[in-house]
Amino acid sequence: MFTIDIFKDQSAPAFALLVCVLKKYGFEALEWDPSLLRQDIEKEYNLVLSDLQHDKIQAAILLLSTNSYETYWPAFEKCNHIFNNDADDFDTLNPLEAEELITGFAEASLIKQAVLDKDEPFEFSEEIRAYAGVVFHDYGMHSAPELFSTAIMPTSVKCDDKEKNLALAELFDAHAERTLQYLDKL
Repeated sequence: MFTIDIFKDQSAPAFALLVCVLKKYGFEALEWDPSLLRQDIEKEYNLVLSDLQHDKIQAAILLLSTNSYETYWPAFEKCNHIFNNDADDFDTLNPLEAEELITGFAEASLIKQAVLDKDEPFEFSEEIRAYAGVVFHDYGMHSAPELFSTAIMPTSVKCDDKEKNLALAELFDAHAERTLQYLDKL
């Protein structure tokens, strides 16, 4: 698959777009002004980069170059929406569903592990952990899911969340597998 095809493919994972950017421009691109990076990609590949593709690149860059994904709930929410190919903006509150959170988290985990070569867990702030707790509680869970064990759950009656944990694990694995298969095409 050619880089231009990846930039045009609206279903391309943010990770794949990031790989293309890093191959072409190196890690210096993480420090570029977003509009200049977009302009250079459009000029280099003679295309118009969609807002969604641009947002995916910027969400991946934000994940690598700041701790906002781990500390600032609006950035966490928006990045996870974008990692789900869902165009979103910072002007609108758009709470995540558990499925969106876990698939976005899968992509963020792949990016962090592969690009930064770090197998360290995310260090989420209390506000992110509380946000995630509400999302998982609304999903019907009573304890933090195994994949996001640091979520601060609202008080509720304890019960067996095994099926929901399995469902979230399947979503996480499926998204990670799809992303890795996409990267194999590069």
